[in-house]
Amino acid sequence: MSKVTDLFERAQGSLAGGVSSSTRKSTVNALEKLFEAVAPSLGSPADQLEAVDGRIQVKGNSAKSLTWKAACQKLGVNKISEMGANDQRNPGGLNSSGVGGVQMADVSVDIETGIVRMNKMVAVQDMGLVINPKTAESQIHGACIMGICAALMEERIMDEQTGRMLNAEMEFNKLAGIGDIGEIVAHLDITPEHDKRGVIGLGEPPAISTITAIANAVANAIGVRVTNVPLTPNRVLEALEKRSA
Repeated sequence: MSKVTDLFERAQGSLAGGVSSSTRKSTVNALEKLFEAVAPSLGSPADQLEAVDGRIQVKGNSAKSLTWKAACQKLGVNKISEMGANDQRNPGGLNSSGVGGVQMADVSVDIETGIVRMNKMVAVQDMGLVINPKTAESQIHGACIMGICAALMEERIMDEQTGRMLNAEMEFNKLAGIGDIGEIVAHLDITPEHDKRGVIGLGEPPAISTITAIANAVANAIGVRVTNVPLTPNRVLEALEKRSA
C-alpha cells in the first residue's frame, strides 16, 4: 500500500489526470481493508476510522489511535492487495473537468537591436486537486521555459518538398540558457472548490499561453505586433520599420 500511496503523491504531470483516479481508488480500497483489520483493536466500526498524521484513529478522537506501524502489524503475515479502475464515463470524476490558467509576461525590447529580453513570467494555474505542489510548480516552470524558447528562439524550418527539417542542429536552432529565461513565478490556485473537481492533467496547458503572453507583451512595448514566432531580432526590427513607414 505504501508504494501505491507514494505513486499517487508524486504524480502531477501530463498523465496525472489519467492515472490518478485509478491509483486513488486502489489506495482508498486498500485503506478501507486496513481499517477493517484494526477496527477490533480500537473498539470501533471500520467506517468510523480515519487516517490522520501517520496514525489510524477513531474519527475525531486522537486518544483512540494506532501508529501506522502498529496498525500494519495487525495484519500479521497477511497482505492487502487492491485494484482501482479509471472510469472516464463518470461525470464529475477525477479527470472529467477542464484546466485553466492565466500567464503574464514582463519583457524588455531593445528597439535598436530588436532583442527581446525576458524579465519575469507569472503563471497562475488551476489544475483541480494538487497532488504534490512542488512537482506541480516544477511542471509549470518547465512549461514556461519551453514556451519562452518557442516564443523567442526555436524555429523549425522544413523543406516543403521532402518534409525534412533543414535546421536540425544546435548551431542554427538556439535553445535558451539560464540568462535568457528571467524570473518565473508559478502560483497554484489551491482552493476547496478546485480540490473538489479532482485531479486534472498539467502537462501542456502552461506551455501554450506563454507564447501568447510574450507576443502580447512585445506588442505593448513597441506599439506594433510581430506576426510570426519566434520573435527574433530581425522580425522585431521589420515590425518597427513597418510601424515607422
